Amino acid sequence: MTEFNVKGRYTDRYGRSHNFRLISDSADRRYIEDLVRAQYPAQDVFINLVNQDV
Repeated sequence: MTEFNVKGRYTDRYGRSHNFRLISDSADRRYIEDLVRAQYPAQDVFINLVNQDV
């Protein structure tokens, strides 16, 4: 199974910015955004990096 390392940040409802780092099964950014919203109280999601360890 392929795993992707994802780094980015999100803002909460108070406008505060938080960094996140997670592992995803898919590189699809829309899927990753939904995954972040399910795990964190995110209003806006900014994905900086999606890569695969070789």
